[in-house]
Amino acid sequence: MRRKGAKYRFILKGRMIRLLVLFIGLACAGLLAEEVVAPIPISPSEVAAQVGKVVTVRGRVEGQKTIKSGHTYLNFGGRYPNHVFSCYLSAKNFLEPIPSFEGKEVEVTGTVTMYQDKPQIEVSDLSQIRVLEEEGAGSQKSPAQKPTEPVS
Repeated sequence: MRRKGAKYRFILKGRMIRLLVLFIGLACAGLLAEEVVAPIPISPSEVAAQVGKVVTVRGRVEGQKTIKSGHTYLNFGGRYPNHVFSCYLSAKNFLEPIPSFEGKEVEVTGTVTMYQDKPQIEVSDLSQIRVLEEEGAGSQKSPAQKPTEPVS
């Protein structure tokens, strides 16, 4: 003889599975429907008003310094100590030397914090820095090459 409760347990399990699948489906649909908006870059002088937020800062690196501990600083809006914004690259995050960004127009994305009354972004991966233009890239022309003569 079959118990009545077994039938209801099966029905409840089926409903719970359907509800779980529905919930997961709605959650995925919400993620897919969320519009991805690229952050609008701000200037180094605007960063101080964005403390605690993830922003993209566009500017020219005015100075780059790697200190004895291996930490590297990129300064914007003037050379240290007259800069208005900086990026901090901790030595623990980079096994290879940091490439030179000095004089280059870059975009840096990260969370803004304050350090010694100045805004900064800690860069933990070089993918956070995008080089837009190198200093004098548009003004330098490559020397004209002489045409090579065919070998007979």
